[in-house]
Amino acid sequence: MKPVPPAEDPTTATNTRRLVVTGAAFMIVGRLAVRSISVISTLILARLLVPEDFGIVALAAAIFAVVDLISTTNFALVVVRRASVDRSFYDTAWTMNLLRCLLLGGLVVLTAEWQAGLMREPRLTPVLMLIALNVALDGLASIGLARLQREMRFDLLFRQQVIVKIAAFTITIVLAYFWRSYWALVLGHTLAKLIAIPYGYWLAPHRPRFSLRHWRELLSFSKWSLLMNACAVADGQAPNLVLGRLLGMQSVGMYNIAYQVAATPVTEIAVPVRGPIYAGYARSMHDKALLGREFLNGFGFLFTVLLPLSVGIALVAPEIERIALGPRWEGVAPLMTLCALYALVDAMAHFNFNMFTVLDQLRRFVATYSIIVLVRVPAVVLGAMWAGAEGALVAMLATGVLNAAIWHHQVGRLLGHGLGDALAQIWRGILAAAAMAAAVLALRGLLPPGAGDMLQALRDLSILAPAGAVVHVVTQLLLWQLCGRPAGPERRLLSLAGRMLARLRPRPFAASR
Repeated sequence: MKPVPPAEDPTTATNTRRLVVTGAAFMIVGRLAVRSISVISTLILARLLVPEDFGIVALAAAIFAVVDLISTTNFALVVVRRASVDRSFYDTAWTMNLLRCLLLGGLVVLTAEWQAGLMREPRLTPVLMLIALNVALDGLASIGLARLQREMRFDLLFRQQVIVKIAAFTITIVLAYFWRSYWALVLGHTLAKLIAIPYGYWLAPHRPRFSLRHWRELLSFSKWSLLMNACAVADGQAPNLVLGRLLGMQSVGMYNIAYQVAATPVTEIAVPVRGPIYAGYARSMHDKALLGREFLNGFGFLFTVLLPLSVGIALVAPEIERIALGPRWEGVAPLMTLCALYALVDAMAHFNFNMFTVLDQLRRFVATYSIIVLVRVPAVVLGAMWAGAEGALVAMLATGVLNAAIWHHQVGRLLGHGLGDALAQIWRGILAAAAMAAAVLALRGLLPPGAGDMLQALRDLSILAPAGAVVHVVTQLLLWQLCGRPAGPERRLLSLAGRMLARLRPRPFAASR
């Protein structure tokens, strides 16, 4: 019989929640800063390069991701969730990651020509060779960065992300300006990595030693990681591989630019909070009732923030295309609309993933994920054959809604709540987003016609975006008032806004004696 863990002290729970919130704030700010740099970089590169250039690099990255994710071990997760970690455990994790990266790099080199032939694109061969060097260099990264996550030092992780991204941005833009080739994207990443690795050791010092002392424990966890990552590869890289095989490099490039621009709110808010949330879940794992409340609260809050941003981008995609990308990317707006909505529902599905790791339910996770992939991948193939890139994205969006419902049902069974409890957190936001969409579409029809150039797009965006935001906020607050102002994401957002405003108010000078 397993010993019953002691009840969590309320002070400890409060401190954990504060650390998670602070860590999430640092990671969100860091991710927003990094993504802002990425978006600026993408928009500049879109003016210097053509869709086919982005397609070649994106397809090469997708091919590499298939091999990389399948062999990824997620040793950092083991470091975070383990009760205690000594020097030898860090050294073992570093050694095994180095061996993995060297083997993976060699495998990519040996199969580069074959993979290029499979995709009918000979230019992929040298690109894959350079990517193989990049992954070999990844094996040299400091394992001390995992220690920072374990210690919830997200301020330092924030600094590391921003510095590395600025270096990559500067190098890539300079190379693209003088070279005007897809090689600027690949070499920029390689040169930035040569800066990132020593900076990681300076920020999180750890003098690694070769050790395999704890290899059994790490591999025991990694057997599930292998299956999880195989599902993640099929799930995440299917669009690139399917479009590359069926439609060519231009379609791959159009899809990737559309996703990079349209999915920004999700990738730069939802993704970075997973680290702090995982660390917080790990501290509350013995109190299932508390864990369930934290899960629902976090889900409702994140959905309420992301929904208007994603729907807003979907609604003004034509204006974004004309302002940000230019004539070379004409026709990408419908893809941006679908990408924004798909990224939202996919993030809401992925929000559940950490819970399976924390509760040691990886068998259930892999079984569920496998079924989901077996539905999604054929749907993407059929969608691409039916209507090209748009058809593939329609299939991804439809399966994304289904997947989110399945994942929340599974987590509800683990934590003791139902889909209705999750829906209660978000239904007001959904109705508010519908009102926003109706208002923006109606207002666009009333705007006077123009020349269809950038100036008209700027005019329309300056009218549609604020109007949509006002309609959404007013509708959601009105629904909240009609429901009796219950505890939920609206109250938390208003409380957070109040605290931020209080900090911005000028403080009176202390009276002099």
